[in-house]
Amino acid sequence: MVKNLLLIRHADAQMPQRNERDFERKLSEKGKSESALLGEYLQKLPFKIDTIYTSPSVRTLQTCAEIIQQLEVSPRIISSEEYYEATRNVMMAAVNRVDNIFENVAILAHNPSISHLYEYLTGDSQGGFVTAGCAWLQVLADQWEHVSGGMAETKDYYYPGMNSK
Repeated sequence: MVKNLLLIRHADAQMPQRNERDFERKLSEKGKSESALLGEYLQKLPFKIDTIYTSPSVRTLQTCAEIIQQLEVSPRIISSEEYYEATRNVMMAAVNRVDNIFENVAILAHNPSISHLYEYLTGDSQGGFVTAGCAWLQVLADQWEHVSGGMAETKDYYYPGMNSK
């Protein structure tokens, strides 16, 4: 069975304000625009996203909200602190715990976690995700718990401002 996995880095965030924790940083105006464009791209994919697993940081939740406004069908949103400042192993464990009722899944998180997960799943060095960058991966697996390194094929990579296909 083919499973679709979207690895998404949050959109551009404001610089931290005085006494503001990194976790609390909000999207910049550029980030809001990037998120809307990313949502338009995601709407054009040949499948509907079942669920978005996201970091609970302010900028990732705002990115998620902006994306959803562009989608005809709203996916289930699952927020978990494990996606904030996660290691590749934590990210991979999260992929393996995805509920098998979902075939089309997005993970919205931070760099370098997203880049490291991409490199592990595909065996390719991507060189880092730009803000609001999205890699569409396909995996041949019956269950998410069977997904492991080198199993994913990159179908597309989106970045804000790229020409539409």
